[in-house]
Amino acid sequence: MALRPLLRRAAGLLGAAVLTLAGTLTAAGPAHADFGTDYHDPVTATKPLTRPDTRSCTVEAMHRREFRDGYGNPPDTPYTATLTPPADCAGPWSAVVLDLHGQVAGRQFDRIFSVRVGGVQVLLSSTPEPSKDGIEWNVEHDVTRYAPLLAAGPQEFSFDLANVTDSTYTGVFTITASLTFYTADAHWPAARGADRLLTTGPFALTGAAPTAGRDLTFPQNLERLTAEVYTRGGGACEEFAYASAPDAFVAANPGLGLCGKGPFRELRLTVDGTVAGAVWPYPVIYTGGWDPLLWRPVPGVFAFDLPAYRLDLTPYVGLLLDGRPHTVGVTVNAAEAQSNDVWTGQVNLFAEVDHGAARTTGQLTDRRVAPEATVGTALADHGGGSGDWTVTAARHDLARGWVQTSHGRITTEVRDDLSFRSGQQLRDSGNDVALHNTTDLTRTTSTWGGGPHRTTTVHEGEPLDVTYKVSHDAAGNTDQTTAMDLGYHRETTAATGGHVTERSTVDHTLRPTARRHDGDRTVRTGSSSEDYRSTGPQGPYHRVLSFVDGWPSP
Repeated sequence: MALRPLLRRAAGLLGAAVLTLAGTLTAAGPAHADFGTDYHDPVTATKPLTRPDTRSCTVEAMHRREFRDGYGNPPDTPYTATLTPPADCAGPWSAVVLDLHGQVAGRQFDRIFSVRVGGVQVLLSSTPEPSKDGIEWNVEHDVTRYAPLLAAGPQEFSFDLANVTDSTYTGVFTITASLTFYTADAHWPAARGADRLLTTGPFALTGAAPTAGRDLTFPQNLERLTAEVYTRGGGACEEFAYASAPDAFVAANPGLGLCGKGPFRELRLTVDGTVAGAVWPYPVIYTGGWDPLLWRPVPGVFAFDLPAYRLDLTPYVGLLLDGRPHTVGVTVNAAEAQSNDVWTGQVNLFAEVDHGAARTTGQLTDRRVAPEATVGTALADHGGGSGDWTVTAARHDLARGWVQTSHGRITTEVRDDLSFRSGQQLRDSGNDVALHNTTDLTRTTSTWGGGPHRTTTVHEGEPLDVTYKVSHDAAGNTDQTTAMDLGYHRETTAATGGHVTERSTVDHTLRPTARRHDGDRTVRTGSSSEDYRSTGPQGPYHRVLSFVDGWPSP
């Protein structure tokens, strides 16, 4: 990965002191003049949430709150308030939706923000970069699965967005947040979910401290357990971990300013120190990544709603029923040693209990989970700041266990078959980069006992292609071009007794391009094409968007 985009991202995280330096060194800065003084409000082709048509009540948790200085004395973040579910729409609910509306104008970097309710993280997101005249954007996020928190009564609402403003970076984010509670009826029944939520609280993993954990005590009538992991890489290197070079190439080319540790990352979830599953984070690219012109106005895949990665821990339930604390931990496989490089996030655990018994018993009967993925690297250093490398990773894990419940012995088996491949070419000391990454994830959960055999299989594909080139001619002209092809593809299949009962798909592709020319003339141009289609119980959905220089193309 070339030095220019990485320094630009470092500036966004380290604060105002380095913003001017980064603006000098990077070809792609948050300049509102790129498309004149304005561009279209951020928009995406992704499918809107399907909302029940039942009676609903909306509670505003935050009204036009300004975030301008997250590092001040005192800082203006996090904003906290008390969130009280509406008495007129008492649970159980068919759905609960978090809506955000934001505004910003001027000049500003993108910023990461988190939303928590009762200490549990419910959203991880980022902001768009503004035009001079200003933009507005909306985010809707399904928070129905957190209903046990909301049903317990008033909870603390926390919104954490660390911004920096000064005479140059003037954009102030003004954000309103509300939750809408939808009542249940015969057509829209109450949502089924967990009985209790537990959380590790926020974690921060660095090269010096790659592991974090927390002791948690689980219900003694626990029947099922699911974890979700919110996480992101931050800093000059870890945000771009998917484009990092092998350590051997970095060591042989110390003057290039490259990021090391290779392009593969996994976060491992542990129970009492034993690996129980792994998360391979999606390569989310924010609206300032590589070149801001790429993302005006269509944000990168998941940029406004980062994934919460789900792992089924039910095979391990038998280890957690003794009423004693058990350590749930998370560790990252490799990360840069720089002080500003970190993986942050939070682990939430969804506990489902046996309502017909005060206690359950269980046993982990088979565990074949690798302590770490199998990783291979093939490297060719051509000298003179040029090289090729291919990095592969794989996991083939299995865990099986049973729980004795009031409705019989239930056995659950979880299989994970994960593969990753990154092929990269670097030329001209990082001014010419080609990257081709593919990730394929298949996770299968099978359950038997207490009824027919049930199987759910989720297959995900995560392609990312990048070409980036900067050239200079004898007359002093500079030309920079960037093109990407990124996407997310998912197929979910549920079967009962060998018969498929439900199938849904998502196919999401995004192809942005950007060009900058300086010298004999100034050129700032960008385009994007987004295609989103899905199928499922609610029927098919398809939308295509096309933009040139920030506005819809004819």
